[in-house]
Amino acid sequence: MAPPTVEELCKMFDNSVLFANATEADMIHGIEETKKYKCGVFVTQPFRVKQAVKLLEGTGIPVQCWVSLPHGLDTTTTKVSIAKQALEEGAGELDMVVNISALKSGDWEYVEQDLRAVVETAKPYNVVVKAIIEVFWLTDEEITKVCKTAVKAGCGFIKTSSGYRVDDPDRIEHAIKLIRAAVGPNIGIKASGATWSLKNILRYLKVGATRFGVGPAEKLVEEYKVKLKEGTTGLE
Repeated sequence: MAPPTVEELCKMFDNSVLFANATEADMIHGIEETKKYKCGVFVTQPFRVKQAVKLLEGTGIPVQCWVSLPHGLDTTTTKVSIAKQALEEGAGELDMVVNISALKSGDWEYVEQDLRAVVETAKPYNVVVKAIIEVFWLTDEEITKVCKTAVKAGCGFIKTSSGYRVDDPDRIEHAIKLIRAAVGPNIGIKASGATWSLKNILRYLKVGATRFGVGPAEKLVEEYKVKLKEGTTGLE
């Protein structure tokens, strides 16, 4: 595959300020960085959606909100409530964690219905829901099955993990291959976990990822500019 331009790669970045100790100042800095590099999306905490939408007004860059991080253990009613408020406040994308406990228990009907409830909530807003599957908890067979379940429920993306832990890049790469085989060419794949490294992002891109949860973006973009100029991206 030909390496993307700097602009094309930035469009694949979901620039994120998510962790519990992230301050309002961190969010504002993240938004300024997102504007500077024209990242595809800015990702923030649920209670900051309204403010983030206002700060990004006129840029065309959507705000993404997470639902039920990190393990998806909230009730469906709670997930729908979080999603609905975020949508009403202007969120343009939702990242929802599947219920990992229900999945590991083999309760696939619950997993599907849980996802579908949020997908249906988002439909009137024409907003895509990404299913976060936390691949490090799952067997290969579970990864394949949950991907197919999420697509059946109406999700438009599969996301490897929440990024709340340092994941093994080899495991993430392997999972992306499994996800792509399970969902086909028309469903997006968002890689998260070890995406602080440009080397990992490029290897994930090579095997089928189409979006990347990153933060901060600046170091990645500047490093990519150098590699692109040198012809050392590994995608040539």
